[in-house]
Amino acid sequence: MEELLIFFIGILVSGFGTVIGFGGGVFMVPILIIFFGFNIEIAIGSTMAALVPASFIASVFNLRDKTIDYLVGTLIQIPAIVGTVLGAFLVAFLPVFKLQLIFALFVIAVGIAMVLPQKNKPTTSHAGLMYRMRRVPTTFIRKNKEKHLAYRLNGGVVSTLGFVSGVMAGLFGIGGGFVQTPMMIKLFRIPAQIATSTSLFILVITSFTGFISHFLLGNVLWSRCLPLIAAFALGALAGNLYKRKRGKLNNMEILIGLGLFLAGLGVLLNLAIKAHVGVGFSF
Repeated sequence: MEELLIFFIGILVSGFGTVIGFGGGVFMVPILIIFFGFNIEIAIGSTMAALVPASFIASVFNLRDKTIDYLVGTLIQIPAIVGTVLGAFLVAFLPVFKLQLIFALFVIAVGIAMVLPQKNKPTTSHAGLMYRMRRVPTTFIRKNKEKHLAYRLNGGVVSTLGFVSGVMAGLFGIGGGFVQTPMMIKLFRIPAQIATSTSLFILVITSFTGFISHFLLGNVLWSRCLPLIAAFALGALAGNLYKRKRGKLNNMEILIGLGLFLAGLGVLLNLAIKAHVGVGFSF
């Protein structure tokens, strides 16, 4: 009965995570710990194992749809790896618990702001700090001819914020997907379908390396994670079929805002669990 319940919850979590580009790990780990009694290490290992086929399936769909920006993914992921190492090192020197609390509340606030109706006010795409930064040296224009999309990026800015997301991942013990996706959409003005697809492509790499690490540590118990692996694979398939059927999702920012709100709650649950048992987790 427990395996069946995990299976159905996993499908919902993976489907939603696929649509908004987060993957779903930030939601699933606390669920496994709180409602199903998984210890932290096994919950992480199971979720990492499930994210590997799910992110791969999603990326296959996105590859066929030609919505992955490999250059942006590389500019974000390589500095993020360096930032993750630095963030893990800084844990010994900074008040991590307080910073995590502030970060979680900030993520929740941003999520609420994205969900709430926006006031109609005159704006121009040719104003603001990010617009000016996208026009300094190392700026280039990305074109997606299949989707008839174009957007201006600055390689230095993208790499810098990728590094920052990595530092947060290492410092706070979180995955970078739910930071990188809204960052690409709101700061870089990358179209939502490109941003979510690119984020899931990055997740292929991060989930695989995370899975290998936890497998070697003995945190992947096949008897416990197989239902979740099957569920996440089906959820990724369902999420991509939903996106394909709906075409361009006009309410994508609202869905991402909801995802940020739930992710912030997930980080708060992480804090509560860490305070109780004395360890943290990364997902």
